[in-house]
Amino acid sequence: MSQYEDTEWTDILKKHGIIKEEPKVDTKDEETPQISTFEKKLSEIQTEDDLLELDESDECILREYRLRRIAELEAQSMTPKFGDVREITACDYVQQVNNAGQHIPVVLLLYQSGIPECTVMLRILNELAVKYPTTKFLKSIASLCVANFPDSRLPTIFLYQNGILKKQLIGSQTFGGKDNINIKTVEWLLSQNGFISCLDKESQEIDKKSNKFYEQY
Repeated sequence: MSQYEDTEWTDILKKHGIIKEEPKVDTKDEETPQISTFEKKLSEIQTEDDLLELDESDECILREYRLRRIAELEAQSMTPKFGDVREITACDYVQQVNNAGQHIPVVLLLYQSGIPECTVMLRILNELAVKYPTTKFLKSIASLCVANFPDSRLPTIFLYQNGILKKQLIGSQTFGGKDNINIKTVEWLLSQNGFISCLDKESQEIDKKSNKFYEQY
């Protein structure tokens, strides 16, 4: 039977209801899937006031919203939180730095008492530790952590990820110079190296001088 005859025979069978015609598929719906009303309403819930606007007919939406929020909170609770700058010595190094845990960024400051730049850096890291609690901030007196570490290279910050040293920020010149160390510069440097996130716009507007200093190291 030729293709023409086969097509003609099929048409006859369809005409007499022996075989049914396949329903035509609307390809437009496949190309541009529509967001369901359910998902649309869920996405519109941004504040507590939005929840108050729901009525009894929206009970399923409210239930799903609660389940998703619980899942989000559970995920957040599993993320390690620190929020301070912990003091360590050489004895703590392996446990606190190398074995800090997968995907936990570690910022370690080497400092020495009596050096003004180190005092400024300690204050800055204390503020950043509170602002970025998922980053582990540590500090250590240089002479108790690395033998014969020269004071001229302080403050120094070591950046670790998964137990591996990723970056060294050595000496006050790296942070803009002796008289220019400030929280925005340090915050910008840590952000550029991926050790903190959610950097605000003000922090990104670091002055060009500090940027040039960073590019040298």
